[in-house]
Amino acid sequence: MLIPICTASSDYPSGIVTYVADGDTLQVQGFGLVSLSQVNCPEMGTIEGVHAREFALERLLNVVVFLDKDDQASTNSDGSIPCLVYLSGPNGKPNLNKSFNKMVVEAGFGAIKRDPKAEFDPALW
Repeated sequence: MLIPICTASSDYPSGIVTYVADGDTLQVQGFGLVSLSQVNCPEMGTIEGVHAREFALERLLNVVVFLDKDDQASTNSDGSIPCLVYLSGPNGKPNLNKSFNKMVVEAGFGAIKRDPKAEFDPALW
């Protein structure tokens, strides 16, 4: 018996990050405003928020990302779409070893936000 495995692939939406609003919100060309699913970064106006945004800027601005949209979450009040965000690997396909969502949390610039309605479980990142 075969069990299907659902992961992000090169068939998932991708685009260049054109703007980083804060540590967990970014604009992706051809897709729109994205928020990191299951992640909360400090708000701008705090030193922690500035550091979180700088972390995201250094790693994402003008970089191709792949998006795994959270199909169970609704669009946020700011219009952003919750997603897992993957950077491109050396082969031009998504590097599925670690999402940017996990990277920002591991680096200490964000915290896991446990939304029971979300598709993704941070324990499985």
